[in-house]
Formats: sequence, C-alpha cells, structure tokens
Amino acid sequence: MLELIDVRARYGEVEALHGISMTVEPGRITTIIGANGAGKTTTLKCICGLMKPCGGKVLWNGRDISSLSPREIVKAGITLVPEGRHVFPRMTVSENLEMGAYLRKDPAGVRRDRDWVFELFPALKTRLSQMAGTLSGGEQQMLAVGRALMSAPDLLLMDEPSMGLAPMLVDEVYSAVSRIRGMGGTVLLVEQNAVLALGVADRGYVLDLGSIVLSGTGRQLLHDPGVEKAYLGV
Repeated sequence: MLELIDVRARYGEVEALHGISMTVEPGRITTIIGANGAGKTTTLKCICGLMKPCGGKVLWNGRDISSLSPREIVKAGITLVPEGRHVFPRMTVSENLEMGAYLRKDPAGVRRDRDWVFELFPALKTRLSQMAGTLSGGEQQMLAVGRALMSAPDLLLMDEPSMGLAPMLVDEVYSAVSRIRGMGGTVLLVEQNAVLALGVADRGYVLDLGSIVLSGTGRQLLHDPGVEKAYLGV
C-alpha cells in the first residue's frame, strides 16, 4: 500500500503541496483529478523520487521512501509513465521495451511481460524495429505504458495518459489500464479528463491549489455536485 502523510513540496519559495494525505490500496485504480496547477504532477514526482518533499512522508508498504532516488524507487516496485510520453526517440520499439526491464535479472519473466505488453498493445509487436520517434502519438503512449510495465511494477503511476490522443486510442489505453487492475495490478492515475478517470477509478481525490478538497469512490465523485460543476462541465 502507498500512503502519503502530510506531504509538502516546494518550488523555490513557492509551496506547491500543502500537506496532502492519501492512500492507494493494492489491486485498485486510484485517481487524482484537478485543474492545471493543482499539484497533480508534483504529487507523482514526490512519490517516484523526482522531487523530494519538504515535509511529511511517502510510505510504501510501511517503508519511508521519501528520500530514495528514482532508481531505488523503481527497484522497490514503483514506476512512472510520464506526461508527454517521453520515449527514447532514437531507439527502436524493442530497445525502448528493453530499457524498461534494465534492472531485472529474470529473463523468463522479462519475456513473459514482453508478451503481455504485446497482448495489451498488438500494434507494438508489428513495429519492433521502428524508431520510437517515428511512431504516432498514440503509439508512443502505448510504448511508454509498455516500457513501464516491463519493470514489473507493483504500482504504476500514470500522468495524463489521455492527453493529445484521439478518442479511439484513449479507449485502448484505458482498456489496458482496466486490464492491469484485472490482473491484480495497482494504478495511481492523474488526469484532467475527470469523467474518464472517475469512470474507471475505485477511489478518487480532488486536488485544488495543492490541497485535497474532496475524496471518495469514483462513482461518488462522478456524481458529486461540486465536482460536476468544477470539473465535469455540468
């Protein structure tokens, strides 16, 4: 289980997170929604080690990981799919997937997970020798998710996976997210598309200007009048 306890974060003198607390339960999809600048990406950075909290704790299965490096956090079982995909453009699809497994020492498991990635995203299997930078935006997003899954994470962090994608490709990515949960995986999802995120989430948090202002099940938040007005355009 992941637990954030009174986590604070700063950019210089500006505090971006004002003591947020939340939990991510195993085998569930948890989502954080909120407007631009709410602190969603900063929260993920604090979890995966790209940013060090200036207060509070990030606990992973009871262990304080707040001061660990990104590499150590990947080894502990947490992997990030970053906003904007960020594949290695001058490497092939196959090489990108290999990079996802660079810390692993179980060749049979790597082959198994590679086959699972191809099951989730069949288009990648037909483009193994293609340079990642020449893929479409949707294919790059699939590759970014696939590369993250190659690390065999216990917790998959996803930052705005639907951004810039055509509706059909968004459906494909979110179908994969649901299948990851169906296989017992745990996902923490950051999304501006609140309807999409809350529609698949077991639990959600609403972040506003660095503070959590609402939480509940995905269904509860989807039908909350305040959320509908502020984030769903109702």
